[in-house]
Amino acid sequence: MRLPTTGDVRRARSALLGRVVRTPVLGSAALDALTGCPTLAKAECLQLTGSFKVRGALYRITTLPPGALSAGLVTVSAGNAALGAAHACRELGVELTVVMPEKAVPEKLAAVAALGATAVKDGVTDSAVAFERAEALRAERGLTFVHPFDDPMVIAGAATATLELLEDHPDLQRLLVPCSGGGLLAGAIMAARTTGSSVEIVGVQPSGADGIVRSLAAGRPVAPPSISTVADGLTAPKPGEVNLAVIAEAGVRVLTVGEKAIHTALGEVVRALRVVVEPSAAVGLAALSVHRELRDGARTGLLLSGSNVNWRLLAEGVIS
Repeated sequence: MRLPTTGDVRRARSALLGRVVRTPVLGSAALDALTGCPTLAKAECLQLTGSFKVRGALYRITTLPPGALSAGLVTVSAGNAALGAAHACRELGVELTVVMPEKAVPEKLAAVAALGATAVKDGVTDSAVAFERAEALRAERGLTFVHPFDDPMVIAGAATATLELLEDHPDLQRLLVPCSGGGLLAGAIMAARTTGSSVEIVGVQPSGADGIVRSLAAGRPVAPPSISTVADGLTAPKPGEVNLAVIAEAGVRVLTVGEKAIHTALGEVVRALRVVVEPSAAVGLAALSVHRELRDGARTGLLLSGSNVNWRLLAEGVIS
């Protein structure tokens, strides 16, 4: 098993210069009042395709050999990884098939189609079924499978978001990272190593989709008995082996938050920072509300991972 290196992160940074947005870091007095500590938010919700996922997808796909690209690609996603891969494939002139859950956010499905990718969703009831369908399509059509998170190059691409944040604010003491498959969390760990930062990295995932917590306890990737959360971007069936190895080696804490806290935090982010986010992006702020030990005055960073939200859900969160 090949793990990502700091060299991979540096090469990803160079490859993505001018091809993705160097997103702003936001803060406000209202956010500091909510969190009880100086807080800054990396706005990947303003990234191309509305999510950090384009970083890993674009870097991974640009490293594939010509033969793999000409065969066409297939990936699995609840939405954001699909959008990132679709953007990359449109830019490179590559055909892409994405296996998505039937209950994927309609806005994400529409955006994937608009980027020219083919979505396969009939009978895909959950992420586990999606991976099985993708493997069947790969074998049947000779496609090249691109993993949405369990890949050293995907991790290196994702790491560039945290790399930028630590370059802009090297005095951060703690960073709260949404996690599910573990690509963004493993990337944050690698970014800290690349910059030599001593920032404390803490993963956050929904209590109804706590695969990383369970996997760290088991010492291997394991899935929860069921997955249920409003944070649809954090519903990977279990963390990737590469990601889990990086996370376990670093010894980072991974905390969980409940549905009510996520829903409340969704509205709070919008009101405090005036940006649109999806529930997955709000789990860091939710953790500051639920886990009071985090409110110790440390200068804290949040990764606002995406903005591809169901508009009715967003309205409910903002009004509540």
